[in-house]
Amino acid sequence: MSKKEQFCQYIRECEKSMYILAKGIVKNDADVADVIQDSILKAYTNFDSLKDKNKFKPWIMRIVHNTAIDFIKKQREILNSEAQEQVSMPEPSIDKETKLTIWEAVQKLNFPYQTVIILYYYDGYSAEKISEITSTSVVNVRQQLSRGRKKLANLLNEEDFIQ
Repeated sequence: MSKKEQFCQYIRECEKSMYILAKGIVKNDADVADVIQDSILKAYTNFDSLKDKNKFKPWIMRIVHNTAIDFIKKQREILNSEAQEQVSMPEPSIDKETKLTIWEAVQKLNFPYQTVIILYYYDGYSAEKISEITSTSVVNVRQQLSRGRKKLANLLNEEDFIQ
């Protein structure tokens, strides 16, 4: 299998997770496409530097995360105002009404809570892997997960979400 074929296979395996992470950070589908395109280009350019190909997914997820964060920073500079960073949660395997309620609640969480919740609960990454992807300490990731859970629980208990 050629380098190009191997790379494309890895990308196909990770495309859904890449989309969810980028969408959660930049929110707009057009911007998500730009972030993913830039991430894939960066990854392909540096694919030879990845020594352990079994670690491709955490590696590409870190690239997507960093590219999305850089994109947000550039947008802030262009707009010269603070952007509100929110992440959309992928749908878990529960009934549609509950999925929608959780989705709406997670969208109201602030960054970085959405990112760590997505990576932990929906992509199945450990706190250690999330710390690598987001370039923060494991302790910080665990703290963000704990705070994110509490904020999510509070949002889900508010009357606006109870129908």
